[in-house]
Amino acid sequence: MVNYVALDFGSNSTRVLIASVKNGEINKIYKKHIVTKMAEETSSSGRISKNAISRVMDALSFFFKEISRHEVSEIYAIGTSAMRDSENSLEIREVINEQFNVDVEIISGSEEAKLTLDGALCGFEENLKTILFDIGGGSTEVIYTDQKNVSPISYQLGVVRMSEDVFPSRPVSEIEESRAVELINSLISIDDMEFSITDTTSAIGTAGTFTSLAAISLRLDIYDPEKTHLHTIEKSWLREFYYELRSLSPEEIINKYSCLDPARATTITPGALIALQLMEIFKINKLVISENDILEGLILNKVLN
Repeated sequence: MVNYVALDFGSNSTRVLIASVKNGEINKIYKKHIVTKMAEETSSSGRISKNAISRVMDALSFFFKEISRHEVSEIYAIGTSAMRDSENSLEIREVINEQFNVDVEIISGSEEAKLTLDGALCGFEENLKTILFDIGGGSTEVIYTDQKNVSPISYQLGVVRMSEDVFPSRPVSEIEESRAVELINSLISIDDMEFSITDTTSAIGTAGTFTSLAAISLRLDIYDPEKTHLHTIEKSWLREFYYELRSLSPEEIINKYSCLDPARATTITPGALIALQLMEIFKINKLVISENDILEGLILNKVLN
């Protein structure tokens, strides 16, 4: 069986997937994320910091210890929001290529959205209409498909960006929360959409914020992707959870939710608020969590196309 590797250099996490593909289906061998916060301070400096680069390189060193244990045909790597927006992304790509012989392709928000959709929907039953949400560190993708058309939209709205720009303190102050909600609503308007959400539209959430919310909703002691995959989150629960979350410090969050990656303790609060506002804006009462995402989409697109 031929194995492939997908690497995602995201604004909040650096992630890897080792998988094979057979009959159009993906078989996951190893999947891991490390919170590297590449987007940290980029909104103010315009550059990815030396500390962030060091964290990313450490994550790659860790991943390649696992990659070396497998026979791998190809390695595919992409950079998203942080690399799109930073002045020194070329420099970072050169360092990664030099040390690990990996060529990182910086993709647009639209390309990111389409790959995420392909990955998230693999294994799902076909539905006439689907809306997918992906909350990242530097951007949020909203993708709608009706099987004939795909409408991807990428917003400059992410958990790292929001933590630094409008949501810096924990517990959250009322003023900061009001500013955050105002920012979200100013960026995302359902009136601008070329599609409509109905009772028959399936709603799906993918990537770290949503999978973390699923684990907390399930009251897991230890994060388990087999349990979070296809779990349903209801807006009523999310609203109550966010109201609780906004009064907690990162240390209290870590102590209270053992299934949460401690490195996400500073970003889960803005992430939960973005998720709640998305459900409010699009009038969605519940959504299903997919553990498949842009990594699966990247391998499927490269191998099958």
